Amino acid sequence: MHLLNLRKYGFLLVVLFASACIMISCGDEDEPGDTCETTGLTYDNYAKDFLASNCVSSGCHDADGINTIGSYETYEDTKTAFEFGRVKGAINHEDGFSNMPKGGTKLDDCSIDKLSAWIDAGLPE
Repeated sequence: MHLLNLRKYGFLLVVLFASACIMISCGDEDEPGDTCETTGLTYDNYAKDFLASNCVSSGCHDADGINTIGSYETYEDTKTAFEFGRVKGAINHEDGFSNMPKGGTKLDDCSIDKLSAWIDAGLPE
């Protein structure tokens, strides 16, 4: 009978230990490199390269692009285009907006957060 209790409680201890390990590994703390820094973003240190690789290189927002809002090739052009106020709705795939990137999948959450933070900060150069 003592052996039966050991098996019963031993199994329970293993389950509790495994559950504790899973809970610890799934904590709320971000792992290094998993953070999405959204402060201090400027056109020069963030938006220029992001827009070049995601919007300009597609042929949509270059100087000869097929878009209706404008080019993102220079800061001045980008600022003018972004002042229409439609970019955040487009990248968030909100109703009433043309989803961006056009014909592609929605940007990852960090990219959306960064671009939105840059816009909310007033499009600093």
